[in-house]
Amino acid sequence: MIDDDPDFREAMTAILESASYGVATACDATDGARKILSVRPDLILLDIMMDSLWDGYSLCHALRTSKDFKDVRDTPVIFVSAVRTIAGSRFGFKGEDQGLTGPDDYIDKPVKPDDLLARIKRILMK
Repeated sequence: MIDDDPDFREAMTAILESASYGVATACDATDGARKILSVRPDLILLDIMMDSLWDGYSLCHALRTSKDFKDVRDTPVIFVSAVRTIAGSRFGFKGEDQGLTGPDDYIDKPVKPDDLLARIKRILMK
């Protein structure tokens, strides 16, 4: 899970661990990129906007297209953010934006735990 909000990371970690998922966290995209390469997660929960120069969009794009991430390129990504609510529109994903490959799913903050766990289960079953 990559999110710059420590309270959110703590709450989501508790939810995921209660469902028997192992959790590794990062506070920004730079740390997240390192963790992705070292941990090789089964799924990535990724905030879109973080307090850093490298945001969730950039990390997702790099994950899908950069040779540095070739071994983890197919790792499912779920964007977890309030951006869509703030922007007042639905974002297009899965290659709809200028041919770039995006996340596998998107979930709005505040997160409903049952919804998040159901989406994770669905994606991991693929």
